[in-house]
Amino acid sequence: MRTWEYISKDGRKIFVRPAQRDDATNLHEGFRKVVDEGRWLPTFVANAHVSDWVHWIERTNHNRDILLIAFLGEKYAGHLTLQPEEWNASQHVAKLGIIVVNECRHVGVGRSLMLAAEEFGMEKDYMKIILSTFEDNTIALDLYRNLGYRLVGVRKNHFNMPKGFIDEVLMEKELLEL
Repeated sequence: MRTWEYISKDGRKIFVRPAQRDDATNLHEGFRKVVDEGRWLPTFVANAHVSDWVHWIERTNHNRDILLIAFLGEKYAGHLTLQPEEWNASQHVAKLGIIVVNECRHVGVGRSLMLAAEEFGMEKDYMKIILSTFEDNTIALDLYRNLGYRLVGVRKNHFNMPKGFIDEVLMEKELLEL
């Protein structure tokens, strides 16, 4: 199985690999934890069940979706998704989603997931990655900028979160020069 290995800022090993069926519980719990924080995702309830995650993982074996999981040492640390745009003419574009659980942040897990996704994305014929984040998620914005993502727009007051209205920041990176 394909695996990427990185070193965290504090010297621990970070392993990134495509998700497997047995990872469904970790993916479900990780997503639920981040949703429960109420700060980083534009949803208020993690409605999906473990069986939904199993189904998604199995679908990645038959389509171009990418679902990567990261471990900090032996511990689940986060995951990342790349999904193709829905239009026929933009199948070279992948939409990125990423979460890192709170106790594994600020050590390089997000960067590791992003680097592995870019490499794996090119293998799946993606030429461009698009993403969005909240305007107050400065750590994520700094990471994306440092990895070469560029600002393409801002949707003002796009999300009505418990903390108030939040702008959505849209970014992209071309993996291959066209």
